[in-house]
Amino acid sequence: MVLVAIPSTVIWSYFASGVVFAIGLVAIFLRGDWLKARGFDKLILFGPLFYAAPIAAFGTEHFTVTKAIMSIMPAWIPWHLFWVYFVGACFIAAALSLATGIQARLAASLLALTFFLIVVLMHAPGWAQHPQDRFALTFVLREISFSGGALALAASLTEQRHERGAHTLATIARYFVAVPVLFFSFEQFMHGDRVPGIPLEPVTPTWIYGHAIWTYLAAVVYAVAGTLLLIGKKTRAAATWLGLTVLFVELVVYLPIGVVERASLDNGLNYVMDTLMFCGAVLLLAGAMPRSQVIR
Repeated sequence: MVLVAIPSTVIWSYFASGVVFAIGLVAIFLRGDWLKARGFDKLILFGPLFYAAPIAAFGTEHFTVTKAIMSIMPAWIPWHLFWVYFVGACFIAAALSLATGIQARLAASLLALTFFLIVVLMHAPGWAQHPQDRFALTFVLREISFSGGALALAASLTEQRHERGAHTLATIARYFVAVPVLFFSFEQFMHGDRVPGIPLEPVTPTWIYGHAIWTYLAAVVYAVAGTLLLIGKKTRAAATWLGLTVLFVELVVYLPIGVVERASLDNGLNYVMDTLMFCGAVLLLAGAMPRSQVIR
């Protein structure tokens, strides 16, 4: 009866993300990565999965809510229907690539480019038209952080003989994550009633245990970790603790919201997946930071 009550558009996104997550989880254990990892490196292992599962869900939406996605594309871009389907298919393929590790560097590089283009072509112009809209700026920085996470993965998978290029990519990725994190910290301090993690418009429901505590807690961790990432100190530790904080927020705040709003894309699944993907992006950055800074 629960499944019947959930629209097919939502079910397909749940299904796609669940399949990708399951495939990635099996791959982690089959490759022996879990046994090899020590301490917080076990958490970092989940970076690609936390990033890939939402990508699969969002890619599926390109096929289930096509008209809605077409409506937010700039009018000057031709062939709206083609690009919506094309990007959706690419997202699903990229999600499978990250989960399995097959051509993961190529997929990560293309995802980083895709999200950067989304910023340049869609979100940045939208914010420029309404510079007073803090949520428009949040969208810009959110997509930049998504680009940074994928860029960090591409850097970590770059061959050792291209060490200088990998270091450059990792540095860019660090700034792509650090700047949004510091802005998100400021927003969470200023608007403690809003949802934590990525401070978007919804107010934290009063029935969430702790309510505003989690927003202020995230703000403190964001401020410390974001500063360390920005100045390049203890970057692996900072990104790991930041990822752990976002995961905690996901479980305490967004998972209950997702259960209550399980039949909704806009009010339920998308917020759950956005935050999980941000967690994945941060953990991907942690994996690209110098291993000498591993915390145990």
